[in-house]
Amino acid sequence: MKKLGFILGIVLIAGILVVAGVWLGFTHRFMTEAYSVTALDKSLTDASVTAMILHELDSGRIDKARSLLRSQLETDIVTIWAFGDYSDARSRKMVTNVLARIAAFRAEYPSIYTNRTSGDEAQIDAKVASILEQARKGSRD
Repeated sequence: MKKLGFILGIVLIAGILVVAGVWLGFTHRFMTEAYSVTALDKSLTDASVTAMILHELDSGRIDKARSLLRSQLETDIVTIWAFGDYSDARSRKMVTNVLARIAAFRAEYPSIYTNRTSGDEAQIDAKVASILEQARKGSRD
């Protein structure tokens, strides 16, 4: 009789957990909303930057468009590297490979990526160069 009561108690607790999961998952769209807001924000940011870059290209201001692309790439590099510790081994390997490829591209024309001298820009250049060097070596400090 004790076993039957114990089993019924476990089944009751499991049922409550299932109902709570359905209530949180479907009724409140807890995780769906969390991911959709993040995806929407990223898409809005990407669309805004892309529109600015296209506008600069259409206006014939190639250097300004290049500067916007560079800023977007630098932001992506720092963000990708920051999240690398929170990803699985496959993703970390992919991060290292992509960033190493970016480092190789930048090595072809180094003067383009090292000519900024203002305080903030020089710090960003140093941070990105450090990240790319670590990726090239395959390490994370």
